[in-house]
Amino acid sequence: MAEKPRFYDATVTKIVSLTPTVKHFVLEYPKEADTRFIAGQFLMVHLEKEGKPHKKAYSIASSPSLPNKIELCIKLVEGGYVSTYFFGLKEGGVLHTSLPYGVFTVREPWEENLVFVATGTGIAPIRSMIQNLYEKNCGKNIWLIFGNRYENEILYQNEWETLARERKNLHFLPTISRPKHWTGEKAYVQEVVKKLFMGRVDNADFYGCGLVPMCQQLKNALLEMNVPKERIHFEQFT
Repeated sequence: MAEKPRFYDATVTKIVSLTPTVKHFVLEYPKEADTRFIAGQFLMVHLEKEGKPHKKAYSIASSPSLPNKIELCIKLVEGGYVSTYFFGLKEGGVLHTSLPYGVFTVREPWEENLVFVATGTGIAPIRSMIQNLYEKNCGKNIWLIFGNRYENEILYQNEWETLARERKNLHFLPTISRPKHWTGEKAYVQEVVKKLFMGRVDNADFYGCGLVPMCQQLKNALLEMNVPKERIHFEQFT
C-alpha cells in the first residue's frame, strides 16, 4: 500500500536562475517535518486558482539525504499557472506542499549498467537518483544521456562534468538537437542510446524522464533493441 502523503508548509530559501526559462528552488521545512521520500519521487504544490484548490506535481531534484530541504527544478511554461507563480516567488516565500508520490525509483539490486536518459527538466528526478546512488557507494557503470535543443540549456552542466571527473564510473553524454557551436553529440537521445547499447542490453536498466513524445520514442527504441519491459522505467511530464 502506498504511503499516505504528508502536508507541510515550506519556505523558499534560495532561487537560482539556470537558464532564462528554468530556475532551481530550495525549499526548507520545519525541523519536525517528516520529509522522507525515495529518490525519483515527486511532491505536490497546492495553490488556489479562481478560488478553488489547484495542485501541480514536481519531481524532487535533490537527494533524500538533505535534512529538511528539498530542491526543485522548474521551467516557466507559457500559460502555466503554477510555473508562473513560481517565477514570481521571492526568497522567503511560503509554499503549501505534500509528499511523497510516485513509483519512478531505482530498482535494486542494481544492474551492471544504469542508463539514465533525460531531456530538459526531466533531469530533476534523475539528479536525485544519481546523487543518492553515490551516497550508497554504487560502483556500477552509470550513464547519463541528457538531451537539449541548445548548448546553453544543459541544466547542472558543471555539476555533471565535475562528478564525471571525480567518479570514473559516471559517463556523462550531453546531446544537442539544434547546435550552434556544439562539438559533441548532436542526435536525439533515443538515437544516442541505440548507438551506445544496440546489441549490448544485457545487465542494463533504463530510466527515462521528459515530455511524453520523447518518452514514447525512447520506449519504442528500447523495445526495438529487445530490452525487456521490466528493465524500462519512465516518468513522463505533460
